[in-house]
Amino acid sequence: MNNRFHFVLKTIFLKFLLFSLLLIISASMVFAQKTYQQSSAEILHSIKKLNVLGSVLYMAAHPDDENTRLLAYMARDRQYRTGYMAMTRGDGGQNLIGDEQGFDLGLIRTQELLGARRVDGAEQFFSRAFDFGFSKSTEEALAFWDKEKVLADAVWVIRNFRPDIIITRFPEDARAGHGHHSASAVIAREAFMAAADPARYPEQFKYGVEPWQAKRILWNTFSFGTSNTTSENQMKIDVGSYIPLLGKSIGEIAAEGRSQHRSQGFGSASSRGSAIEYFSPVMGEKASTDPMEQIDCSWTRVKGGNAIKEMIDKAIASFNFGDPSSSLSQLVAIRKAIAGLEDVYWKKNKLDELDKLIQMSVGLHLEAIADKQHIKQGDTLKINFSANNRSGIDIGVISTEVDVVKGNQSGPLKKNINWIQSFSLPVALDKPISQPYWLINEMSQGHFNVNDQQLIGMAENKPTYHVKVKINFNGELINYEVPVRFRTVDPAKGEFFHPVYVIPSVTINKEPAPIFINTRSAVSMKNILQKSGTQAFGEQVVFNVIHTIDYEHIPSITYISKSKPKIINIDLLTSGKKIGYVVGAGDKIPAALEQMGYQVVSLNQNDIVAGKLDQYDAVVMGVRAYNIHGWLEQKYDVLMDYVKNGGNMIVQYNTNSNAGPFRNKIGPKPFTISRNRVTEEDAEVMMLDEKDPILNFPNKITNADFKGWIQERGIYFADAFGSDYKPILSMHDKGEANMNGSVVVRNEGKGRFIYTGLVFFRELPAGVPGAFRLFANLVSNPNKKINESK
Repeated sequence: MNNRFHFVLKTIFLKFLLFSLLLIISASMVFAQKTYQQSSAEILHSIKKLNVLGSVLYMAAHPDDENTRLLAYMARDRQYRTGYMAMTRGDGGQNLIGDEQGFDLGLIRTQELLGARRVDGAEQFFSRAFDFGFSKSTEEALAFWDKEKVLADAVWVIRNFRPDIIITRFPEDARAGHGHHSASAVIAREAFMAAADPARYPEQFKYGVEPWQAKRILWNTFSFGTSNTTSENQMKIDVGSYIPLLGKSIGEIAAEGRSQHRSQGFGSASSRGSAIEYFSPVMGEKASTDPMEQIDCSWTRVKGGNAIKEMIDKAIASFNFGDPSSSLSQLVAIRKAIAGLEDVYWKKNKLDELDKLIQMSVGLHLEAIADKQHIKQGDTLKINFSANNRSGIDIGVISTEVDVVKGNQSGPLKKNINWIQSFSLPVALDKPISQPYWLINEMSQGHFNVNDQQLIGMAENKPTYHVKVKINFNGELINYEVPVRFRTVDPAKGEFFHPVYVIPSVTINKEPAPIFINTRSAVSMKNILQKSGTQAFGEQVVFNVIHTIDYEHIPSITYISKSKPKIINIDLLTSGKKIGYVVGAGDKIPAALEQMGYQVVSLNQNDIVAGKLDQYDAVVMGVRAYNIHGWLEQKYDVLMDYVKNGGNMIVQYNTNSNAGPFRNKIGPKPFTISRNRVTEEDAEVMMLDEKDPILNFPNKITNADFKGWIQERGIYFADAFGSDYKPILSMHDKGEANMNGSVVVRNEGKGRFIYTGLVFFRELPAGVPGAFRLFANLVSNPNKKINESK
């Protein structure tokens, strides 16, 4: 556990130091896609949802663990209020679309989850737990997270959300396949009980929640690859329905939602037809035919609800597809009736639904556009707010306001005429900067620290700025909050909307480059540090760094860190000069090789041809290169000829999923890629042949080189290699047998082939000296001379 704590401190907080100096904020990221106007059919579908008073909470460990098909069915077909609570934001995972890791990856996956929820209609929640990478035991995950804090978060979400039932994705035992998975099931079951107990976490009650007892908790059993936990004696339902008003099957909606998880490579094909989901009881009242069995999900569960149901039924019966605005008077009357209810929970939820419905029914477009995306403290932000009444029904603007600045006009909204109100908003020098709320404070060993109880569980912050507008609908005054966004237009792709962020008055746009100090060099450390921007020897400048993350499938992301140049002290020898590199997924290793003094040339399909590879001292395949570059399979003969003729080829890990084995030929003799891994980053490493060149040339590798590693030792080890390959290292997690597939080598012809599952993609960017020394040995051809230090 101590080393995992060091992982957080050394790899993330060395990079994102002094977060505690950042002020608490009221803004961060917000859904930044185009404003969506429902069609007439979708409006009717939403009116029908007004008659459904039921709620379902799904709970698992990570982004992508959720069953998007079941969520879509519950939210879109059955029309329950549906939520997904992930214990973590996926910070410790791997990235298929870029090189972001840690906090950055967690931010990407958060937005991918929110994109999925916009598709399937569910809501998104998180705990404060940090994803520290693959865990082999429930006990490790709960201890690392601080179980009591994560359990408190789950209880808080349940008391706020008040689900009728809770569904888990995983069981509490080894069938879950991952310590985080099984731990999420433990948290769900204990939260199911604790949320109803007034003696548990009573400090939450001052924020307006009350004890809540869900009717039952179920495990949504599964069949993944070779793991099948379903059986015909379990309760099952068919979720493969078609929704005419939406024009889609649940399988189509679910695939679209799951395809939002691009950083994990989960693009999915649409499906249609019957689809069975299975459930096993965990606790609570029994059910035999349906998860929501014996739960009243109609207006009869609320005092005074019968009259409201009659009003909604009439609105449904008289709905005019050609003119949805003709339902306005009925919707306003329903709103007034709901506003008079005593049931606070359902009153609030149905009023929220109605306010959106009323806006959709009259085609009211509300938009607030800023003149810049990043506004500095002390600067002035200009905002244009527009409202357009596309139906022409009698409505008007009563007032507008941004922060403390009030609009100076009001009036009726004429049909299809843009009503404009402009704001010039001074940004105070002490205006809190925009920062994801979970990154404001320095985190503890396995969880984020959030001081504001009201923020816990939220997927993201509220927008930095929003326009408060009051609209008069037939005498009913309704308040809307319109997020202020920045708009760009790409001539090839159209318009994009981005969140607006407050940033410090002085920032730099890039993390300071690491200072690589080879202790064998004749250049003094003092000179190196002074050239890197230090005030004095050993005293480094601290910068405000603005981090931006841009991908088309999610809103752009900005956050601020306090950072200073990272110093990597290392005693390093290298051999050779020129390396050919096939970039993989999430690959920062080429930059590390350049730090070591190598010339790195990126290789594509046209570069790997006979005769072209001989110029390289080593050819390296980036992480998951064979998973993402299908053309590599056709380059097998060329690569093997390179090896036989004296080349040095290194293949880093490729994934082998539960769905099927990795079948590509990558080495001179067959071997398999297993799912074996060593997750304890301080696991003992044994050298199987201390005289092997990999452990001696050009650097003598000792046990000291395996100190300070982060998160894990290695993943997707080689297996079934027999005498065709020589294993170099042996290691294992506590209580497990030795694994010898982390580095295997075969001398073939005049050259050498190496496969490694060691996680260099984490260790080199983190500045682990021993990882640099070992990787230098992998890429150094023993037939070459050692480079002289400069």
